[in-house]
Amino acid sequence: MLKKLSTFLFGSMLAQACSGLAGLLLARWMPVADYAIFTVLSMLFGAMVILTRGGVPLGVVALLGRTWPDRDRGAEVLCAGLAERRLVSLVVLPFLLAVGAWLLLRNHAAPWLALLLVGLLLLQWEFDMRSSVIDQVLLFADRATSLQSVDTRLNALRLGAVLALFAIGGLNLYTAVAIGVLGAAMRVPMIVRRVSGEVPLHGARARGDDRSAIRAVVRRQLPLEVFFVFQSQLVLAILALHGAVFGTAALGALAKVDQFLLPTQALFAAFAVPRFASARSGLFTGWAGWAALGAMPGFALVLLTWLFPSLVLFFIGPHYYGLQHEVLASAVSAAATAATYNAWQLLANRGWNHWSWVQVPVVIAWCLAAPLLFHLDRLDGVLWFRAGFPLGLAGAVGVELLAAHRQGWLTGAAPGATPAGEGS
Repeated sequence: MLKKLSTFLFGSMLAQACSGLAGLLLARWMPVADYAIFTVLSMLFGAMVILTRGGVPLGVVALLGRTWPDRDRGAEVLCAGLAERRLVSLVVLPFLLAVGAWLLLRNHAAPWLALLLVGLLLLQWEFDMRSSVIDQVLLFADRATSLQSVDTRLNALRLGAVLALFAIGGLNLYTAVAIGVLGAAMRVPMIVRRVSGEVPLHGARARGDDRSAIRAVVRRQLPLEVFFVFQSQLVLAILALHGAVFGTAALGALAKVDQFLLPTQALFAAFAVPRFASARSGLFTGWAGWAALGAMPGFALVLLTWLFPSLVLFFIGPHYYGLQHEVLASAVSAAATAATYNAWQLLANRGWNHWSWVQVPVVIAWCLAAPLLFHLDRLDGVLWFRAGFPLGLAGAVGVELLAAHRQGWLTGAAPGATPAGEGS
């Protein structure tokens, strides 16, 4: 067990390191105009993946947890998950693609280019559709390390492709997009082969009761996913409305500072979360200790950026050397996001996630207050505005802790229990 955990952790950190380095190199080497468009595409694809999943993986995992190791039922559950994801996609994709086309045009992409890029994004999404929900069964089949190895190899290949293209002078917008599409395409047969070895996918059919159960989860989760995506798209829209191509490129490039935190985030998820989830006493002090530990890498990043902004900007690239104030705002945003997410996932993995909706009114209040606090027609103002979004999740964490305290769970009075139904 320890060997498998170590292998999984090493693979996870290696995958994150390869992905982060590839992202930093793209920001460093791509021309500003190209990288602005690439930033829009990257954020749009992330939004497409989040919204078209819309809670489907959560529903699939819940059903697999009740039916595994019945492999025939596992195949039916996966088919139900894919069917529900396509249904969600029919609703959300047209709007997302229209927004993406507008953002591309505002960042000076020619109409034909915007149409081509949206088509490529749709193709990449289709590949993701074929591999990203069914892979959940590998976790139940005790093949997490095999799943991790797929993503590690693909991220390493992506990094190698970026380096090779730069070496031959072929790194540009088109090849950068092609790397993403090809990577998604290569993942499909690798995942399907592994999944087919565990469950009989061929000939399986979705059951109506499975689809209904997954749909119930989607109805609860999708509004929060929409709200999360709204935050990232709002920042892009503000920059687009001011026609700030450099601002869009800088937003994408400076956001790469969060790559420095990805390995520690993987480490936290692999070690801290399971330990707190299984704790039976001293829950508040345990949560506070783990949450403080999870915030330390972000604090170190902010301190490093404050003291040596030029050093951080060196890794991002020469196009952005003048953004010393702006890179600090991005570091604060990355640190706050990581710290609040770590604090929240500690609670969520004990089943204490009934008050996540609290972040909605908090973020809405922040959006209303931001124009009074910042100049949103300037890049630094937009970045400080974005840095305030974690306030929403921080508010949800605070209410969650209060609810757990009222139920007596933080004192360890009822080991292993959760405040079920609270806030629902």
